[in-house]
Amino acid sequence: MKQQLEVTKTLIGQADDIAAAHEQFTTHYVVGGRMALYTLLGEMLKVVNSFELAVDREDLLELVKRRLRSEFGIKTQQNSSATAVLIRYMTRADRKTAHVYTRVLESAKQSGVSPEQLPAFIEGAGGVERIRALSSNSSGVSNPNNSDERIALTEEYLRCREELPLASFDATDLIDQITSGDARYSYFTCIRKADGRFYVLSPLPANAEFERLAISQLSEAVCKDQLAAREGVAGLRSYLNQDVKADCMAAVTGSNSVVTIV
Repeated sequence: MKQQLEVTKTLIGQADDIAAAHEQFTTHYVVGGRMALYTLLGEMLKVVNSFELAVDREDLLELVKRRLRSEFGIKTQQNSSATAVLIRYMTRADRKTAHVYTRVLESAKQSGVSPEQLPAFIEGAGGVERIRALSSNSSGVSNPNNSDERIALTEEYLRCREELPLASFDATDLIDQITSGDARYSYFTCIRKADGRFYVLSPLPANAEFERLAISQLSEAVCKDQLAAREGVAGLRSYLNQDVKADCMAAVTGSNSVVTIV
């Protein structure tokens, strides 16, 4: 029995060591590497912005294309944007990687994000792949009131609210029987009665497409004032990161930020 206990303690100790090593790996390589990439993309955005202001940008673009072809064996498509060509030149990466980075930078430019703001913009949007996916899903319809940043801010707001919800309730058997498909969030049909309380009538099955529409609609309320929403969401996340949840509402009350809108 004593030997078995010692073996168990040894295994737990090994597991603790691995847990500590994993935490260090995540902090230094995964998180650190991700943020280093976002900062590097910010530097790329600086170059793209400077290129667009150059009086001889057309000649510069042709020079970049020639060097890509002659020195690196990389051919660019005739309809490639200047941003796409410059990203391909700066990364010399495969077409898919360059396409993802291009989507990120073009989304940032459309949202008026500066190179210094880009790391926070990407992080808040859920990463480079998430921005690419959102851009692809919305590429068929141009809607200036529903920009990538509005969607990113709304999703970050919802992530913050997971830690600081407006309300909560226990699920019933009926609710558990109706699944939400591949949507991340659960949706409910509610009614507000004369007593002022909201009553849940039924769960609402949802898929990823429905969720995109729901978040898009929510972004209209969250981002009525986009600058205030940007500051409000950043402030909310900052307080949550510091575990000062009790002060979150007080910190932004009185502004037109997202916390007072929703």
